[in-house]
Amino acid sequence: MRPPAVETLDEYRAIYHREDLWRPVVDEICARHGLPRDQCLRGPDGTHIVYLVGSTAVIKLFVPLFESDFLSERVVAQAMDGELDVATPAVVAEGEIGGWRYLILTRVQGRPVEGVWSELSTDDRKQVIREVGEFIGSVRGMSLAGLEPLALDWDAFVRARVVAREQELSAVRAGLAQGISSYVDSSPLSRKRAFRSVLLLSDVTREHVMVDRVDGTWRLVGYVDFGDAMIGPPEYELVAPGVEIVRGDRGFLRELLVASGYSEDQLDAELQHRLMTCTLLHRYLTLADLMELIPGAKAATSVDELAGIVWPMRCNTGGP
Repeated sequence: MRPPAVETLDEYRAIYHREDLWRPVVDEICARHGLPRDQCLRGPDGTHIVYLVGSTAVIKLFVPLFESDFLSERVVAQAMDGELDVATPAVVAEGEIGGWRYLILTRVQGRPVEGVWSELSTDDRKQVIREVGEFIGSVRGMSLAGLEPLALDWDAFVRARVVAREQELSAVRAGLAQGISSYVDSSPLSRKRAFRSVLLLSDVTREHVMVDRVDGTWRLVGYVDFGDAMIGPPEYELVAPGVEIVRGDRGFLRELLVASGYSEDQLDAELQHRLMTCTLLHRYLTLADLMELIPGAKAATSVDELAGIVWPMRCNTGGP
């Protein structure tokens, strides 16, 4: 059984939940690799088609529209296998079926933190955020050997993202749009030579951070999804957890930043500028989403004001 042919994102979205189309494909993959078909369950929604196979394996079928995600997932999973204290998916097998690439990965245990966040006490949340920061710091320290396919032309990336962000905001938040170019240009991250490049997973969000109770305390036990990985400045990695997990909370932000490797003295206006620059450049974050997630963000009338709301450092008036 071959996967359906799709030429546009709309076509893919229209069939994404069609179990009658995907289950025969997954059954064929299971037959190829000796996996139990009767233990396959559809996984959580995402960009690609995911099936959980019992408690040990995951089948990830990559839509050809985003085939670069396959390369990123495979390269990073292989590089990270056994390198960190936090569990990550390892590649068991790979293949192609009807023009669609797939990976069979080990299944990471735990629960996505988005499903239990409301159950966590403030102390538990701080613990998880600290461990997310430590995880980011560990990834930041990895060698880039073998990860060359994830490199990009950073200067061209910056120019393209500034234009895209200005277009995104020009019709609805003209004041913010007008300040984006000058804000990014004045940042030390506006040119590649100004920073040390590191591996970026680029999507450290509540759905990919896996947690579990350990001795009565919620702890980070795993991380999944490398499809958005690339190489770039360290602060870029903090955008996803900063916006989607921290959400403008000054205390949580401090936990994240210190745990990831910044000293207290570095929690200043320069770091805020770097973080906001990466927020403006981020490929998978719309400012509409940011406005919804960060309390008070909708009221910002300038990029500097928005930076103080999204990334509240000690340098902000009234900060602890």
